[in-house]
Amino acid sequence: MAWFSRWARAGLDSNYVKGLAKNLVWLIFGNFGALVIGFFVNAYLARKLGQNAFGIYNYAQTIALYACLMVDCGLNVYGNRATARDPARASQLLINIAAFQLILGICVVVLSVSAANFLPIWPGEVSAVVIMSLLWLFPFALNIEWLYLGFQKMRAVALGRVIQQMVIGLSTLLLVVDSGSVVWAPLARAIGGMASAGWLLWQLPSGILGAAKIHLRQTVGYIRSSKWFWMSSVFVQIYHGSDILILQMTRSPAEVGQYSAGFRLMSMGIAVIALINVWMFPILSAEYGRDPGVFRHLRRLYYATAGVISGFILGVGVPLAPRIVLWVYGEQYRNSMPILQILMIAAAVLTINGALSQPLLAAGNESGVFWQILFTAVVNVVLNLSFIPSYGAAAAAGVYLASQIFGTLWLFFLYRRRMKGPDGGSPVARPGQERAT
Repeated sequence: MAWFSRWARAGLDSNYVKGLAKNLVWLIFGNFGALVIGFFVNAYLARKLGQNAFGIYNYAQTIALYACLMVDCGLNVYGNRATARDPARASQLLINIAAFQLILGICVVVLSVSAANFLPIWPGEVSAVVIMSLLWLFPFALNIEWLYLGFQKMRAVALGRVIQQMVIGLSTLLLVVDSGSVVWAPLARAIGGMASAGWLLWQLPSGILGAAKIHLRQTVGYIRSSKWFWMSSVFVQIYHGSDILILQMTRSPAEVGQYSAGFRLMSMGIAVIALINVWMFPILSAEYGRDPGVFRHLRRLYYATAGVISGFILGVGVPLAPRIVLWVYGEQYRNSMPILQILMIAAAVLTINGALSQPLLAAGNESGVFWQILFTAVVNVVLNLSFIPSYGAAAAAGVYLASQIFGTLWLFFLYRRRMKGPDGGSPVARPGQERAT
């Protein structure tokens, strides 16, 4: 491993590397701690709720994620990158983004509750769980993790994630005791989210807001600059969530529960690359344009790390998937075994996807990434509508894998066209292109 370490760090200042390592250690602590707690909470919910109620819970969470996209508007990613590039803008970004998202979150909750009460959108038991799941919008709007990521203050981020999962775990143990208490599972999650948001607000440096004021025109400017991030997030959620929605409409709640069980385990499997993405994005954003050499070497480190993780998922995760399902969920989820194996292959592909997309986004190529995501979402929805009604959860897993392969191939060719080769230091200039700020 010594040669790998020297190759990955070549061209980087030793103090710079120490700073990167310190941030990574904090993120590993935070993500690993949150992952372990979340793992046991997920297993507890699956066993206590049973396949039917667990399927309803995951369906409601999918609806809540779509609502979060309406509140996000791409501002979290935009604020992250803007803070990394110019920390002096942090106070204005903070007050305008947080205020806008909170107001929008309140509006979405009020409208959703009114619609659920006056229109027969969902059956009674599903409607109650969906409404409770929408409470997540409040901690989501108040969570300013993006600001700390832009500052590269990973200690606050790491502790916030652990606090959130600890409170979710304790609340879940108190509130969820059987399938009849499924309506309280989203409340437990919202309580944990508020605890994390409160921690991050408490950690803000004194006087950071200073003379910062809410300016509608400035907020509108942020939204215009973040439109590609927002639209990308919408379509990412479409091809991450359309399978659950179509399964809920065309198959039994038990089958939704089987697929959700496998998907949640897969999500835990890709937690490492998610950690790397969170760690690298603000660093790449800060170094882009400042030092092309450092930007190039960071990308080399990113590629190598993603390759190792992807290989580990294929070599270890796929063969062990059946045993993991039995150990976590028990015999009642035996049908989730082949689903998880397919999804673990998709996770390996998704790892490479992240290593290609994050440098492009950091360099201001979000419009190109958006078109890749849009067409991937179209392919995903068409295939899901074609195969899920007849073949169920297994087809959903296969379609997810096919969608990831399609999207990653698109990204590869986009990357080759927009960047100067795999080891280039800067994007290829396009006519009329301006760097996003």
